[in-house]
Amino acid sequence: MNVTIELALTVAAPTVLVLGVVLWLHVRQQAAVHALDERIAHLLAGTTLLTDTVEDGLRGVAVEVVRLATVTEGARPRAAGAGSPSHLLSNLMVDSLDHELEQRIAAAAYRGRSVQEIAAREQMSEGEVRMRLELGKSRKEHADHATVR
Repeated sequence: MNVTIELALTVAAPTVLVLGVVLWLHVRQQAAVHALDERIAHLLAGTTLLTDTVEDGLRGVAVEVVRLATVTEGARPRAAGAGSPSHLLSNLMVDSLDHELEQRIAAAAYRGRSVQEIAAREQMSEGEVRMRLELGKSRKEHADHATVR
């Protein structure tokens, strides 16, 4: 009977040792996967924050461009102020918009497409779509106001 116990211990000891090593490796891999998951979650949160910040910034730029375009189009430019940086910037941004793209965006919005759908279809950011919609609305209001005069 001693031989049977010795044989069982001889087989069981390495098996338990191998199982212990496998268990230890598994625990280490799970910890590494967990750490990687946390890093990816932080990266995703940072990317979301950056995207939201850029969208808000573009929205602010669109509002400011509309305000400057309305002010510069509504008032007669003075000779001294006509070359001011804000005047040149607002004219450059308003004039550089692609009329055909603006019409497609306006038509899509008129048909009830969401800003997200338009942005995906035109391959641009949602903030740029909003900016172009606001500029188009501002131009239309200005044109309507100019025909009333």
